[in-house]
Amino acid sequence: MRDTFVKTLLEAAKYDPNIILMTGDLGYGVLDTFQTELPSQFINSGVNEQAMMGMAAGYASTGKRVFVYSIGNFPTLRCLEQIRNDVCLMNNPVVIVSVGAGYAYGSQGYTHHALEDIAVLRALPNMEVIVPADPIETHGLTLAVIASSKPTYLRLGKSNEPEIHTTPPKISVGVINEIKTGTDGTLLFAGSVGVLAVAAAKELETQGISVAVASMPFVSTIDLNYLSSALVKGPVIVIEEHAYRGGVGSAVLEAVNSANLQGSIGLIASDQSNLSQIGDQNFLRVANGISTEKIVQKFNALKVN
Repeated sequence: MRDTFVKTLLEAAKYDPNIILMTGDLGYGVLDTFQTELPSQFINSGVNEQAMMGMAAGYASTGKRVFVYSIGNFPTLRCLEQIRNDVCLMNNPVVIVSVGAGYAYGSQGYTHHALEDIAVLRALPNMEVIVPADPIETHGLTLAVIASSKPTYLRLGKSNEPEIHTTPPKISVGVINEIKTGTDGTLLFAGSVGVLAVAAAKELETQGISVAVASMPFVSTIDLNYLSSALVKGPVIVIEEHAYRGGVGSAVLEAVNSANLQGSIGLIASDQSNLSQIGDQNFLRVANGISTEKIVQKFNALKVN
């Protein structure tokens, strides 16, 4: 996803000098081409995330569309006060780009596990939280973010995420993109865990159960019409690579409650039960309760009830 984001941003920035890319001394190799081709639109602020976010807000207040790029928790939790005060409260058009969502940097330990970022940032005023599922969705969403003027959090995977969409997805605020249709329920996900949702749907098919699989990239704005229709069919399982509290599942439950919708909703997320463990992304997902098996078990439990 990160390569797709950078390539898409570079092509747009060639025609728009107001696009600025900032990094906190990270992204070597990935950002080299952007820096080489557009040196006047690239800023390496060094390892000073709080100052970097303040700088980004300052540039944005002059009409620039500023993208702040860093790993996991660094452009989010480390400079939360600056995001809240300088970006969100002032409604400055800064895009925070977090690379390495969830357990993508698993071998680096818990300091690099991004598991609370959605909960924190979606609570801030004016902030749009967007979580692409794959490179195809990343391309379209990056273009949409460029055209927007809202403070935005773009949460990306690290690299080599497979393409889940077989056709270009719809890109509009609040859209939920259905990848597979189904009649007995829905597996609703945000981010690269979509591969687990697809695998779970195939396993459920072997049991004679037909479920829809859908990507929900917009966390701050949710399509209530889609949710209403999905809940009529059967259980909705929300799948995310984030802590249980405050994430995508919480956003869905809030939306359902506000609209007085009825139905069964389950959540697959990190239970954060193994904070001291290190390992690759797949290992840590399973160790913390995010797996195809868990999705199938959760769906069957709700369907029975």
